[in-house]
Amino acid sequence: MRTLNRIQSRLFATAFNSNENILLCAPTGAGKTNVAMLCILHELSKHIHDGTLRKEDFKVIYVAPMKALAAEMVQNFGKRLNALGVVVRELTGDTQLTKREVLDTQMIVT
Repeated sequence: MRTLNRIQSRLFATAFNSNENILLCAPTGAGKTNVAMLCILHELSKHIHDGTLRKEDFKVIYVAPMKALAAEMVQNFGKRLNALGVVVRELTGDTQLTKREVLDTQMIVT
């Protein structure tokens, strides 16, 4: 992604610079996942201390609109957040995580 589209641009300040709740209803392909990523990056930024992301201090839960999209979202977010060392895992009725996996995971997609 090089630039924000119109929806993303309108929500940028709220998604990236505030703790306000957002309800975004938009058609497929409108950029909802990228707005979610802005919110996630905002949350991650609150847990950086002395240049280090304190991964044990937070959990992000992403609720996929359909179970079929959960695995796709894990790949999408996992690829984008990998450079920050953020572990993304799926937790649905078809998957299970051990207690250790939950503790070692910063983002759960359900």
